[in-house]
Amino acid sequence: MTGRQPAEHRSAPAAIIGDDEVHSTERVEVIDPYRGDVVGTVECADADAVSAAVSAAAVAARAWADTAVAERAATLRRTAALIEDPQRGLAATVTREMGMPTMLAAATQQVMPATVLRAMADAAGTFEWEKPIDGATLRHVPVGVVAAITPWNMPVHQIVAKISAAFAAGCAVVLKPSELTPFDALDVRRCFVDAGLPPGLFAVVNGAGAQTGSLLTSHPGLGHVSFTGSVDAGRAVARSAAGNLVRATLELGGKSPAVVLPDADLAAVIPRVVASGLVNSGQACNATTRLVLPRRHQDEIERLLVDAASASVLGDPADPSTTMGPLASRLQTDRVLDHIEKARADGGHLLTGTGHARRIGPSDGFIEPTIITELGPAARAVREEIFGPVLVTQFYDTVDEAVEIANDCDYGLSAEVWSADTDAARDVAAALEVGQIKINGVRTRERPSVPFGGMKLSGYGRELGATGLAEFTEIQAVMA
Repeated sequence: MTGRQPAEHRSAPAAIIGDDEVHSTERVEVIDPYRGDVVGTVECADADAVSAAVSAAAVAARAWADTAVAERAATLRRTAALIEDPQRGLAATVTREMGMPTMLAAATQQVMPATVLRAMADAAGTFEWEKPIDGATLRHVPVGVVAAITPWNMPVHQIVAKISAAFAAGCAVVLKPSELTPFDALDVRRCFVDAGLPPGLFAVVNGAGAQTGSLLTSHPGLGHVSFTGSVDAGRAVARSAAGNLVRATLELGGKSPAVVLPDADLAAVIPRVVASGLVNSGQACNATTRLVLPRRHQDEIERLLVDAASASVLGDPADPSTTMGPLASRLQTDRVLDHIEKARADGGHLLTGTGHARRIGPSDGFIEPTIITELGPAARAVREEIFGPVLVTQFYDTVDEAVEIANDCDYGLSAEVWSADTDAARDVAAALEVGQIKINGVRTRERPSVPFGGMKLSGYGRELGATGLAEFTEIQAVMA
């Protein structure tokens, strides 16, 4: 028994600007990765549509900047209630668009965004908008129009993480969602407008990143660009924004280590570490895809890894019992399989998984949980973000070596540390070169006010909480 409803064919305009829709003859189909049918079509915005969206947002931003902070916060809270309302169907939309299991979608694409909105409303209420310093007053003022470019893997959460802070700061937003997941973006906008946000403050432009996204990030009318995506795309965004001397926030993925210290309760910890790495079929930027493990317990750990991987339930993502759906697209499936094949060529051994796609129901886009051992530190599967249900093991002899292994990475987004001794875990955490460390199973969704963002190739800037709000402000010093 599944939660599937009859398919609804949807369409998304090239742009929504205020109360108006802009249409285009250029269209892209959105495919359900499980059923293989067409969810709907999305039109692509051209340069005129993008310019119109930015111009309209700039006009709307003036009045919103003068709106009381308490009213901005109240709008966020009203939106939170609508986003988490199951009747709005956001979880089901995400499941259809990109194959996320519906139970995970409900938790991360309805409940978590609502939690983020309420936390941002609280942050706005306590934010130090003005403070005295050396005879001057420092004021945080909104940057104006924010371009938000979001990915397909956690679509609603990524949208809300960016725009909640922008609206709290007094800015307007032009959102370019992934062309793979356009419909949840329209639903999120509808929630904001129904909650009382002036429609002109929140424009949506649709299309591919290389076309519509580039037009948006290079527009001279922006005050800030907030982007989540690949390293190569992030570099392009940074160059584009820098052409107009516009600041950017970039979250560019990760290759996150889970450091399990020798004193950890392995039987309890290993299943949780594996689950963290496989969440959303491994399509999560902070998934713990590198398992840094004590060599003295290698045999026991490998048995536990096999058991943990086998506990995954692959199937129809609309079935509440499913824990892993298909990869989001055929392209993504092929990319992950190519990574696995390269890992084998580099000498890797598949502790679990087959290295082949698996058909379940109508979809051949499933990849079984794959744990790869016996790879050296230079192997591509160890160093590159795979974005699929693929984990690699890296064994150490000393804790200092564990830290060295964890830091031997071009990315620096997130990490986990597991230990029976919290103080020992904190010491290791302090030595890690990443933006966020979770000790003994703390989850990002449990701490919506804690800043999230990375170092190294994981980008710069932060989202969430007061730190994320400050990204969308300029500091004005008034001296008298």
